[in-house]
Amino acid sequence: MEGVKVGAGSTALKPQHHSVLRRRTIPKPRGLASMNMEPDARAFIEQEALEVFAAMTNSGATFQQSLAAVFLSGMSAGHNAE
Repeated sequence: MEGVKVGAGSTALKPQHHSVLRRRTIPKPRGLASMNMEPDARAFIEQEALEVFAAMTNSGATFQQSLAAVFLSGMSAGHNAE
């Protein structure tokens, strides 16, 4: 079985284009804030999250463990950026 691929290939995980996200309105979850980001910054963050998810999945981690790793890596990056 092949692992999850991240990159430029046609079968790789890629973030959605920002124009796709503008077409649909998603209600804001209760108790969470939102912010507008530049498309380049958003794409960078999404690519990092996809890379962490792919690495965890390829190493045999469960879906829940992979999501937790994405969350914790984002929290760590946010803390280091302060």
